[in-house]
Amino acid sequence: MSRRRSARPSCDRPCAGLCRAEGFAAAHRANRAWLLARVRILLGDPGAAEDAVQETFLRAWAACRTFDPSAGPTLATWLGTIGRNVAVDMLRARAVRPRLAPESDDVAEPPATADAAVDTALQRMVLLGALSQVSPEHRGVVLLAVVRDRPYADVAAALDIPVGTVKSRVHHALRGMRRSLGHPSLDRTGRDRTVLAA
Repeated sequence: MSRRRSARPSCDRPCAGLCRAEGFAAAHRANRAWLLARVRILLGDPGAAEDAVQETFLRAWAACRTFDPSAGPTLATWLGTIGRNVAVDMLRARAVRPRLAPESDDVAEPPATADAAVDTALQRMVLLGALSQVSPEHRGVVLLAVVRDRPYADVAAALDIPVGTVKSRVHHALRGMRRSLGHPSLDRTGRDRTVLAA
């Protein structure tokens, strides 16, 4: 990545400053720690958080020319938005990708029968299909608050929105999912996440 960054000429207009080695280094020093803390809340995995921060700076570097320091948000806010999008993208990818190994060796689960595995896969496909019908904003909140079981306050802080907005989005998203599923299979609190998280 450093080779590409040094080979790229500076932007010819006001930009984020990431196209210059000193600007990139300064932005990285000033923003890496808090970005790492924020995406770790979203992802719940230190390794994935490190990857997300690296991807955030890579995307920001590639989009350096699109940032106008005089017309929009601060550089930190812009980086925070990119970081949040990276984390949500990672959560979406994780939601549709089967796990290769259990996350913990503490509790050995009994092997599932072939029929049970098929049923679980089908249920998960149905739920993911219902989840895909809600807006991206609502979907992101459901992935964090329901699937990842993050406290509403943490989700609000990570997404930089009020707690009330988090609760409202969860409520409306789950109501829409219940409607598309055709029956109230999710409980009223929306905390039945066993199939989606499997």
